[in-house]
Parts: sequence; C-alpha cells; structure tokens
Amino acid sequence: MSAKIPHFETMEESELNYIKVRLIMFNAGERLTINNCSFGYLSHRIVFYLLNLHIKSRHTYFARAGTTSDEDSYKTDAGLSDQGRLYAEKMGQALLQHREGERSASVERGGPDIPLKPLRVWTSTRRRTVETAEWLYEQGYSVRQRTQLSQLNPGVCEKMSERRIRAEMPEEVAKHEADPYHHRYPRAESYHDLAVRLEPIILELERQQDDLLIVAHESVLRVLYGYLMACNATDIPGLSFPRNEIIEIIPASYNNESSSIRIPDLPPEIIPASPEDVKIPVPPSEGPSGTATPMNLDPPMMTPGSPRPGTPRKPATPQANGGASPQEAGEGSLLLVERALRD
Repeated sequence: MSAKIPHFETMEESELNYIKVRLIMFNAGERLTINNCSFGYLSHRIVFYLLNLHIKSRHTYFARAGTTSDEDSYKTDAGLSDQGRLYAEKMGQALLQHREGERSASVERGGPDIPLKPLRVWTSTRRRTVETAEWLYEQGYSVRQRTQLSQLNPGVCEKMSERRIRAEMPEEVAKHEADPYHHRYPRAESYHDLAVRLEPIILELERQQDDLLIVAHESVLRVLYGYLMACNATDIPGLSFPRNEIIEIIPASYNNESSSIRIPDLPPEIIPASPEDVKIPVPPSEGPSGTATPMNLDPPMMTPGSPRPGTPRKPATPQANGGASPQEAGEGSLLLVERALRD
C-alpha cells in the first residue's frame, strides 16, 4: 500500500457526481461519501445496496421444501405428505450435524472454542415451506415467513401439458425457448420478474450477520443462488437442486464459495430436482391420441456446489433418465416448459 500512495489521487472534485466507499479489510463500510446527490433511480438503489454490505463471516443455506400430500400446483396450498415430513426432519438433522461438525473441526485445527452463530430460518408463506421448517422451529430456532419467497407464478399454463402448451401457444413457446429467463407466459411471472420481487430479500440477505437457512421452492432458490454465485442470467432457469442436498454458501474475498451437504436415507422418488413437474409417459413409438411425448426439451442440468465456485455452471449430462434412452426410461424426462412453469 505504501508503494502505491505516491501515485494515488483522491477524488475531491466538488462539481462531479460520485460515490466513494472506504473499503479496507478491517473497516469496510466505515465511510461512504456521496457527492452531488443529483442521481437517478439506479444510482440511489446502488447507494442503498452499499449501505447494507458488510464483511462479517456467515453461512447461507438453501433447502428445498418437502413433498406435499395433494397435487402440487400454484393455487393448491397443500400440506406435507408423510414423505415430506420425513424429509423435513432429516434435512434439519443433517444441517445441525453439519454445523456442529464444522465447529468441532475448527476447534481441532486450533481455532477458538466458541458457540455457533445463531441460525435463522426464512420460508415462504405457503404451507409446504412453513411445515418443512416446523422441525427446526420445535428445536428452538427462529423461523420467519416471507411472502416474497413464494414460487414463480405459472399463469394460464398451470396444469397444462407440454403438448397442449405447444399446440395452443406456439409463439409463446418459441419466445420461452429463445430466452427462458426474461420470457413470461400470459398472466405468469418470468425469472426476471421473480428476481425483481426478491430484491428486498437480497438486500436483507446482504445485511444478515447470523447464519441463515432459506427453505423455498426451486425457482426461488435458482434466482438467489444465481445472484450469490454470479451466474449468467441464461444459466439460472437450468440450475438443479436435488432434494437430498442442502446448499451451503460462504462469502470469500472475491467470490462466494458453495458446497453441498448430503441428506441421507431419503426415499429415492423424492430426490430428483423438480419432481413436481409432470412426467410424460413415453410410448414405444407413436403414442395414442391424447398421449404427450417428450420433445427433447431438457435444459442443461446444473448442480450447485461444484468445485469451481463463483462461475457459471457448465452444462452437464441430464440425470433424469440415468443415461438411458426414452424408451428405456419408461416414465420419460422432465420438460423445460413445465420445469419453468410448474416448479
């Protein structure tokens, strides 16, 4: 730093519009100078964002909501099934064991023997997310419901099959395939709309100093993960969150680091990402009237927690069929249109 001081010039021009933030290792955010407040909307939002930043260490966890006992749709607010309640308990146990294991490992490495940071839990207001967090609430953890964390609204496409959507709205399907992040179906939300809705959550997430678990639907987790891990917008609709993993994100110097925490002993049928999407049966050849056939619409499957944190995910081979052909799979694969609309 001393070598750079002779060449360093401060910005003191009173006639300019600028924002100057004091960002040093031990006192980041100590001073924020705003000169000439004749900024527009975006500049004021940037200032508000900067005022919420801090460099204190904390962990953020993402977990899927449990499976429901009734048909899972946007309008149906069903409670958890027996498998969903089993998942909620095992998810909570896996998270607490992981946190305690990390603390013990830190002590063994010579770190201070101090208590864990408080863990706070955020859910949406829908029953499946609230009930998924009930086990942790019963253990004494703080649970807060946030309306902004509700899943993506599918609009008029709710409960429509992929074939019907293609037949009735071919232009909308073409737009969606060209830009799945920004496109919205009639009376629906796009992922961009969802990101705008989540802005207050993101700001509070940056302000949070305790460890935080967010229990939400996969569409919400995609957007939040994409923000924290600096993913490209085009990658966000293809992010995959299997239900047997909790995603852990830790802030680092220049990017965030992510890893996955395994949830053991879950029923295999509830593990795949987006299991609530409709699985279309695959006939041996041409199906009978009324039978929809997959049309190779699977997006690149991207699994959070890869070994290269902070970078957009590279497309991987879809995992839904285990590498088998559609005929061998029997049940078919998950469809892109219904993945975006019905998760």
